[in-house]
Amino acid sequence: MKIRILRDTVAGGQAVKAGDVIEASDADARYLLAVGKAEAVAEAPAPEPEVEAPKRKPRTKVNTDGDLPADD
Repeated sequence: MKIRILRDTVAGGQAVKAGDVIEASDADARYLLAVGKAEAVAEAPAPEPEVEAPKRKPRTKVNTDGDLPADD
C-alpha cells in the first residue's frame, strides 16, 4: 500500500522521513495510519491518451443567387 509519512518513523525496518511516499506492507501501512504517522496516497489512474478529433472536409460554398457556376 502506498502511504505518505507524516512524522519520522520506521517502516519495514528502514528509517523514513516525514514527506516520504513509500510502498509499505499492508500490516505496516495499517499500523502507521492508525497511529497517525502516515496517510494513504491514492494512486492516480494512468492518463488516457489524447485522441485527435477526425479531420473534417471543408464545406462547399452554397450558391444563393440561383446561378450555376460556369464550366472552365
